[in-house]
Amino acid sequence: MTIELGNFENKQHSKDLRFTRVLKAPRKMVFDVFTQPKHLVHWWAPKPFTMPRCEVDLRPEGKWNYLFRSPEGIEHDCQAIYREVEPPSKFVMESSVPDHQGKPFFTIRQTILLEDKGSETGLILEVKVLLVNPGGEPFLEGAKQGFVMTLANLDEYLGRI
Repeated sequence: MTIELGNFENKQHSKDLRFTRVLKAPRKMVFDVFTQPKHLVHWWAPKPFTMPRCEVDLRPEGKWNYLFRSPEGIEHDCQAIYREVEPPSKFVMESSVPDHQGKPFFTIRQTILLEDKGSETGLILEVKVLLVNPGGEPFLEGAKQGFVMTLANLDEYLGRI
C-alpha cells in the first residue's frame, strides 16, 4: 500500500488510528505508567525493541526523548512534545522520528484519555497523522501493528507491577 505524503493536520490520513481498552489497574497507576521513565522503559517499545534511554519533562511544551533499539543494534531517536497534560485523565503529545538532519520522517499526535472505572481504567488512544515526509512510509506502514504490540506490553506490564 502506498503511504500518502504531505501535511494532514486538517484532513484524514489512512494511517490515523483509534484504540480502546479496559486496563486492569486504577487510573492513577495507568497515568504514571504512561508518563514516568521508570515504567515506560519496560513496555513502550514494541517487541523485540528495547528503550535504553527515556527522559520525560511532563508539562505542556515539555519533551519526551527516548531511544528505540532493535536486537540488531539499529537505533531510532524518538521525540515527543507534550501539548496537554491533565493528570490523571488526559495527555496529548506530538511525536516524531527525525532523520540525520533533524527533519522528521513523520509527526503524529497521540491523545490518551483515561476513564476512572474503580479498580480498572478505560483507555482511548487516538493517533492522528499530522505530517509525512519521504522516508516516513516504513514507520507508518507498521504503526498499527506496533501500537497493538505496545498495548499488549502495557497489559502484561500492569499485571506484573
